[in-house]
Amino acid sequence: MQTILYLELNGFALVVLLLIFLNVRHQKGKYLLEQKLFLALLLSNALILILDSAMWLLDGRKGFFVRGIYLLVTAVYYSLNPVISMIWSLYVDYLICRDESRLRRMFGWMMVPVCVNAVLSFMGIWGNFLFDIDGNNVYHRGKLFYMMAAISYLYLIYTLLFIIVKQKQMKDEKQGYHAIPILAFAVPPFIGGILQTLFYGVSLIWVSMTISILIIFINFQNYQLYTDHLTGLFNRRQLDNYLQGRLRSGSGGNLIGGIMIDLDSFKEINDIYGHNAGDQALEYSAKIFMNTFRRNDFIARYGGDEFIIIMELEDSGDLTRAIERLKENIRQFNLKTVVPYKIGLSMGYDLFDCRSGKSVTDFLKHIDGLMYRDKLNNRGLEHA
Repeated sequence: MQTILYLELNGFALVVLLLIFLNVRHQKGKYLLEQKLFLALLLSNALILILDSAMWLLDGRKGFFVRGIYLLVTAVYYSLNPVISMIWSLYVDYLICRDESRLRRMFGWMMVPVCVNAVLSFMGIWGNFLFDIDGNNVYHRGKLFYMMAAISYLYLIYTLLFIIVKQKQMKDEKQGYHAIPILAFAVPPFIGGILQTLFYGVSLIWVSMTISILIIFINFQNYQLYTDHLTGLFNRRQLDNYLQGRLRSGSGGNLIGGIMIDLDSFKEINDIYGHNAGDQALEYSAKIFMNTFRRNDFIARYGGDEFIIIMELEDSGDLTRAIERLKENIRQFNLKTVVPYKIGLSMGYDLFDCRSGKSVTDFLKHIDGLMYRDKLNNRGLEHA
């Protein structure tokens, strides 16, 4: 009965992994490093689930041939246990640091515990190390079982500490993968692993790992759906959702301010310095916006070289002060001359009265018109 239960759980987890794989599979077969690491995470979990199911089926079955297969399957299973934790560590590191050379350096020393565990796993075929299969072909934990568990948890604990240390950086850069979703990945296998270690015969860790991979996948899908891939800001789709929910229903009595922004001379930057420089100008502008406005202000790429910020205000002066901060930060950026061009902004901004009866569309047209008027003034100043 217990075997059937765990086979059903493993089968369900494999179906979930298959569905995720079919959704992330790239038709042309070319993957980014982030996607490769995620697929490695998914496929290694699927392989361990298959091996775990095979162990349940083979346990207690008689025969010399069955024993040989059982020993080999168990050795491979044990050798792979820390691998998935290591892949998760590499995946998280790359999500946060985005440094391939750093990842290659990490891979070398991270493989050392994995290799030690693999040697002990295959030595278990001839002796009682990590596991033991007795004369009746019944599985037992070996005398060094807890060493394997410690190696697996070593990666998890290291990665959890790394996320905590980097949490402020992730918030400041407003990365798509924030600390909470990444931390959530570790929770199910962490709990499942503790239960499996403490209570012999309980097998939950790899089903728990499947739940964690599903968490990552859902977070990834949400990020792709609502985030502009170039700047990391919200996109137009999320802006529409936010405006319909926030502005139409009011904001608990708080004032609402809207700022429409357009980059000056964006076409000239593209024409003179190339489209890579144009993309870079958009990225720099997005970082300036994120450093200027508060964490709870809504910042989105409206389209092309246009951006929009929606703010909840205590008083009307907050909007003016935010504009002054933005102008000063742009001035400071241009003084640093880190790029051969200067970033200039045309802006239209105003307060939105939720009780005025004016629609969201009318408000956006209003601040867009103010922004266009500011752009004409800036052009006039350039040619004066």
